[in-house]
Amino acid sequence: MSHYQQDNNKRDEGSIDLNSFSDKAKQTNNSKKKAPKASVLSKSKLVRNIVACFLALVILGSVCVGAFLVYAFCFVDSSMDVDLDNLELNFTTTIYAREANSSEFVEYQRLHGEDNRIWIEDENGNIPENLKLAFIAVEDKTFREHKGVNWKRTFSAFMNLFFKFYSSNQGGSTITQQLVKNLTMDNESGGLEGANRKIREIMRARELEEHYSKDTILECYLNTIAMGGGMYGVEVASNYYFDKSAKDLTLEECAALASIAKAPEDYRPDKQPEANKERRRTVLNLMLEQGLITEKEHKKAYDANLKIAANKENLNEVEINSYFVDLLIEDVVKDLMAKYNYTESEAYNAFYTSGYKVYATVIPKIQDKLDETFTSSKYKIKNRDGDYLQASMTVMDYKGHVVGMVGGLGEKKKNLAFNRATSAVRQPGSTMKPMSAYAPAIENNIITYSTIVNDKETYYGKWKPNNWYSDKYRGHITIEYALKISANTIPTMLVDQLTTQSSYNFLTQNLGLKHLTKEDINYSPLGMGGTNGGVTTLEEAAAYATFGNGGIYYEPVTYYKVTDQNDNTILTKESKYKVAMSASTASVMNKLLQNVVYGSGGTGAGMGSTVPNMKIFAKTGTSNENSNSWFTGGTPYFVASTWCGFDEYKPLTSSQAYNSKLLWREVMSVAHKGLKAKSFKFTDAVSKKYCTTSGLLATPNCPSTATGWYRNGKNPEDKYIPPMCTIHPGGEAEAPPATTE
Repeated sequence: MSHYQQDNNKRDEGSIDLNSFSDKAKQTNNSKKKAPKASVLSKSKLVRNIVACFLALVILGSVCVGAFLVYAFCFVDSSMDVDLDNLELNFTTTIYAREANSSEFVEYQRLHGEDNRIWIEDENGNIPENLKLAFIAVEDKTFREHKGVNWKRTFSAFMNLFFKFYSSNQGGSTITQQLVKNLTMDNESGGLEGANRKIREIMRARELEEHYSKDTILECYLNTIAMGGGMYGVEVASNYYFDKSAKDLTLEECAALASIAKAPEDYRPDKQPEANKERRRTVLNLMLEQGLITEKEHKKAYDANLKIAANKENLNEVEINSYFVDLLIEDVVKDLMAKYNYTESEAYNAFYTSGYKVYATVIPKIQDKLDETFTSSKYKIKNRDGDYLQASMTVMDYKGHVVGMVGGLGEKKKNLAFNRATSAVRQPGSTMKPMSAYAPAIENNIITYSTIVNDKETYYGKWKPNNWYSDKYRGHITIEYALKISANTIPTMLVDQLTTQSSYNFLTQNLGLKHLTKEDINYSPLGMGGTNGGVTTLEEAAAYATFGNGGIYYEPVTYYKVTDQNDNTILTKESKYKVAMSASTASVMNKLLQNVVYGSGGTGAGMGSTVPNMKIFAKTGTSNENSNSWFTGGTPYFVASTWCGFDEYKPLTSSQAYNSKLLWREVMSVAHKGLKAKSFKFTDAVSKKYCTTSGLLATPNCPSTATGWYRNGKNPEDKYIPPMCTIHPGGEAEAPPATTE
């Protein structure tokens, strides 16, 4: 190795090589220039990766959306068997009634099943604009724009199920979707079926939007939304919470109702006032933000104190129906079964859920007085055995309309309870006599008003009728007097002359008594009212009405018509009628029965003051062993029958028996308050003076005369008018002239 080479080797080992340093510097510089190129490549790769992921997600999303659409349109049933113009939902049935001096029907009572809903149409301001806007603001602010589904809200709600963007579950349902849920009751919320339910809801909402206007959808929604306490729709809610119709709601009340929709039981203004207040202010804020109300309107409503009037009375609901309403329900159900071939169960269900409007015959003032009187403590009377006195009463007009009814003394404790007015078949006692004896005897020209008859001991086979009065028999008396004092011998004699079968036929075929039996074709049941079957106050009121309406028998009815919620007629109820007796016979009977009240010694004495400015016809009745007490009679407006007794046949004291009169007087005096004075019409009947000795038409020589009423009398030779008195002859030309009333 050379010296030069050795020096170089030494330099390599221990000295700094400038050339080497320069090379390293170049290498270092080169490496610095290459670093930026690596960073750009890395970022580019990242962007490419992000884009790739995004495209993958888009593709995946498109596939998912496509799959969703294929599934939704091909496999999900989006059909709805629903006609929004004629919804078949559970609606509340409403009874309407009118007072005696009014032709206008007003709401009287509501009846419903589990769902309490009154439908109101969105016309004439029935649903105020602020109410619609309040619901839209808080439930679905894009309601007017979307096609049934708010996809943004739906997607957000869906994503939140997995990623929990929000602290609470976000509702994605539009008003249209909520309506679908309300109508279908499709409420499955979990698992695959929950997802299927949501898809069905979306598809059905779109289907509704294709066939119905927004206004129709909103109207249906506001009438089906749950409002707490079994109430559905804004009308019932307005009635209950604020004691007013929806059309009269204030802005703050509209906001309060809209607040309930989120969770009805949690936001009820009556039970959760603070929660409702907070939610209500949220609704108002949203309405302001969305430009639906002004600042001034917002401030006034925001600061307003909500006046809650929550009460079931606001809904015209009662827990226990009156005896009249019980009978009304039974009548409508029976007629639904007959006309539409319903089973009993189907008919009851239809009554409570179809939203019927029932136009009832009841007169509220009379029914209220009946209920008040028959629950009064003064009639809570016990006998020695601890049994309470019972009673019933039916009030009718002269066209068969039942205007009031009560079926028992004391508090009524359940619906469809035993109704004594329709089901307590009791012996009518002497109230039978005008129906079974006097009226058919006058109709058949056996007697007249003044015919002289002999009140004496008479046997019919081995049986004889006994009078109730102490002197037993009073000899020769007029028909007018016999009926007035309620003799037993005379009507029995008349039944004998008519024949028992003819008398029975008159009662059952002409006067509608349905509970008499074949055993009642006998003297005691027909002549004195000691029946084996019997009558009810409903039957007797209808029968006695013939004495005040010209002899026409009308079958009792409790309603005029039933319509659906759209006022289409479902049922009509015109009372069936028939001529029970001639108008002239009815007029004579009316006058005879007035003497029971106003005549000296009449068994109805003292009752004439019940209606001071109008006449009353009536008959009292007491049955075997004093176990039944009756007072049945009428005014020119109404006829009423009252019964008192114990549920088991037990004797009444005289004071207990008198309650039939007291109850009749108390109810009928109120029934006529505010009514104009009115008189009975006497058709084909004339008044003439008669001789009280002979019972024939009086002559100037007759020492004692009275005024009697006789059939027809249009011709002097009329067979229904007695001849002139022959005991005190005075000549026909000298007889007092006939007069008519």
